[in-house]
Amino acid sequence: MLLTATVFGLPLAYILARYRLKGKTLLAALILLPIVLPAYAGAFAFIVFFGKQGTLNLLLLQLGLITKPVNFIYGLHGLVFIQALHLLPFIVLSLSAGFTNIDPSLEEAAEVEGAGGFKRFLTITLPLCTPNYLAGAVIVFLWPFTDWLTPLIFGQIDFLPSISYINIAYHFTDMYRKYMGIVSVVVSSVICIVMFLISKRWVESKKYTSLSKGTTLEGRIIEPGAFKRFWSYVYMVLIAILVLLIPTVLGLSAFSRRWALTPIPTYWTLDNFKLIFLESPGLLKNSFVFSGVALLWGIAFGLPAAYLITRTKIIGKEALDFVITLMLAFPGIAVGVSYLLAFWEGIPLATLWIIMPLSLFVRRLPYFVRMAHASYLQLDVSLEEASEMSGAGKLRTFINISFPLLLKGVFVGIVMFFIMAFQEISTAIFLYRGGWETLPIGIFLNWHRGMEFGIAAAMAFFMIVIIFILLLIVSRIGGGIIGAAWGSSGGRY
Repeated sequence: MLLTATVFGLPLAYILARYRLKGKTLLAALILLPIVLPAYAGAFAFIVFFGKQGTLNLLLLQLGLITKPVNFIYGLHGLVFIQALHLLPFIVLSLSAGFTNIDPSLEEAAEVEGAGGFKRFLTITLPLCTPNYLAGAVIVFLWPFTDWLTPLIFGQIDFLPSISYINIAYHFTDMYRKYMGIVSVVVSSVICIVMFLISKRWVESKKYTSLSKGTTLEGRIIEPGAFKRFWSYVYMVLIAILVLLIPTVLGLSAFSRRWALTPIPTYWTLDNFKLIFLESPGLLKNSFVFSGVALLWGIAFGLPAAYLITRTKIIGKEALDFVITLMLAFPGIAVGVSYLLAFWEGIPLATLWIIMPLSLFVRRLPYFVRMAHASYLQLDVSLEEASEMSGAGKLRTFINISFPLLLKGVFVGIVMFFIMAFQEISTAIFLYRGGWETLPIGIFLNWHRGMEFGIAAAMAFFMIVIIFILLLIVSRIGGGIIGAAWGSSGGRY
């Protein structure tokens, strides 16, 4: 999956970072949309469109281009495809930040020495992007060790997370199967942590200096020729179409009563949404309440943590930064199982609803801290020093100087935290009890129980609409904050 995401993400990142193209911002927003869309929502949509009785096969049969359905999606190839598309933004964002940060004089010096475009790219550009690439590649590589639902949707159960879920969720009274599932969780967690540590150590053992006074905010911008311009647009549009298939198919399914053996639905209804708002309002309330409470904790803990990491020299700040960042690589299924085992007896938090926002807070805290950390890095420390030299204390300086200037980045972090918490299911599925169901859990339960797909699609479509609105706010306000947060930050993950 990492290889697939890299093959498709590398040229895309180069186009977005280096070529001056009209409409690139809009296409980039569409291409990067999967970063905040649940992988399982994309899996449902692609099965409807690419399945053996899906839209594409039915159209090809009607046109006489095939005589029997083609297996476009079911199997390992379909799983790799949907997960690579879902994780593509991590590669694109990381590499784009790396390409932008490279001092143009380094590439120009290689050209003066006679290095052509491709040789220059392999010997200068790509090696200097190694820290940025690994910052996203580690997340992509570790994803199969954290996602249990998407393989189940495609009928692939021979994966550690899927085995963990099946043995714990369905065989909890069978001690042998239960502990088999727990061992699978432990193995997944150990692999994730070890790979994270190896990649971090490998990057920090090398020197990747590329920034200097010659570097601009945009980096090196190239005016592509007509041939490169045409194929760049073709490439970006094709990927954007694949991304837009997810909300389009889910939207059509959400407004249909049933969709079977026809390229598009033939019967339209609002009953699916009525069911959500009239019969299942608790799903929406729980999603907002749990994510909101987790967000409040994230702000209360994340802002001081980002300050300690970037503005102080206290002992242990590196350890704090490492532990928080490590949660990006720690499987959500491990958090859910750990909380279930640790807080069932003695400290029975697992019997109280507060365990749900607590798990979301721990699971998604790194997203807020990374945004706040990036904001601090972009804030000139001399402004704070000038305030303190004028007699203002640290608290007054933070309130009057730092916080107003950090507000933009903090707001982006707030929205990103809420988006990621709102769609979380890997952790919550092990902790919820009757009445605590969230919208992602409702989607999974409706699909799992074999109910009409339109209900699950309506829930997924409604969630995508909410997330997309929040994403528009982030893209409008975020500016360079998101790129800085997902870059390597000088070798830091």
